Amino acid sequence: MTTIHFDERDDADELIGALEAEGYVTTLTREAFAGEEDWDDRAWVLLVEPFDDRVVEMVDVYGGWTLGDDRPASEPPPLPDGPKRLKNSRDL
Repeated sequence: MTTIHFDERDDADELIGALEAEGYVTTLTREAFAGEEDWDDRAWVLLVEPFDDRVVEMVDVYGGWTLGDDRPASEPPPLPDGPKRLKNSRDL
């Protein structure tokens, strides 16, 4: 199950309302990241069942984020064969 993180409870509550209106089951808790001691700095964590593509679309709209990404990274662009010359070599 993937979790959705929010900095603000209001953002989480808006997404919860939208998800529950579409029939999803949600659970909201708080979680501290490593090194956080202040209760107010803890993230709001939303669990959604089932977690599908529709939920992912809604996360972007409501300002949440997920940790990690299961999709493989895209292929990086090719590197140049050699250095680019910014100045004419005769001017050196």
